Amino acid sequence: MDPARNSEELLRQLLAYEKKQLRHTRLATFINILLVLAVLAALVLLVPKALHSLAEVDRLAASAQELIDNTNTMVAENTDAVTETIRKLSDVDFDSLNSTIHDLEDAIRPVAELARKLTG
Repeated sequence: MDPARNSEELLRQLLAYEKKQLRHTRLATFINILLVLAVLAALVLLVPKALHSLAEVDRLAASAQELIDNTNTMVAENTDAVTETIRKLSDVDFDSLNSTIHDLEDAIRPVAELARKLTG
């Protein structure tokens, strides 16, 4: 074989290989550009939704905090009234109350019997 021919064949193979490499590099670059564009599109679409969701979470948290504050205020305002009511209930002499109710029942019984006899 002729060395010039051999070199020419090697150069052709090298050129074919380089063209193949160039196509692969261009394809990889194109795929990378598509991926970057897809990521950017996803960010453009998702970031506003995420920000809106975060704003909604903040609004709900503020509403929950207001509800907690109102509940705390209501409990604080009514604690004194509940304490006073419990104190008054503990001051009631239930034995005397029961005795008075029994005495009233005994006093009303004859009137009730008389009213029954008159009506019927």
